[in-house]
Amino acid sequence: LAGITQVLYYNGVFNAPDTQLLPVLRSPLLGLHVSIIIVAYVLFLVMTVRGIIGLTSQAKSEKYLPLNRKLLFSAVCCLTVGIFLGAVWANLSWGRYWGWDPKEVWALITLLLYALPLHPSLCPRLQAYEYFHWYAIAAFLSVLMTYFGVNFLLGGMHSYAG
Repeated sequence: LAGITQVLYYNGVFNAPDTQLLPVLRSPLLGLHVSIIIVAYVLFLVMTVRGIIGLTSQAKSEKYLPLNRKLLFSAVCCLTVGIFLGAVWANLSWGRYWGWDPKEVWALITLLLYALPLHPSLCPRLQAYEYFHWYAIAAFLSVLMTYFGVNFLLGGMHSYAG
């Protein structure tokens, strides 16, 4: 729903006729970039909630782990594609792929944190369901920082901190 709303907004459906967006903000790549990253963040949220349920359920069973691993892979893929589309859009708009903006840096940190459990040889402990779920819960703090912390605390092109 959030993604559809974003696409409709960036295509002008929700934009008032008397307010004109800058040409750089009318790019379809912007809508795709934001929508795909939102999908990744939602998948990370679902994975975190499932991890909390898996750790707090009385049986503490491993039944939450297989789907959480699939969610992790899907979310990391979405985040990677979203960051890539953002870089392509930035290059078309400003002539550079990466500007080390706080939002870009935190998105990269989030990507690297969530990509770690996809490599079992680097962290074999994360293959156990309890460690994996605890890690997923802790890693979600980077999503919160990327989405809220940067927007309201730090400066940069992606910020609303004023």
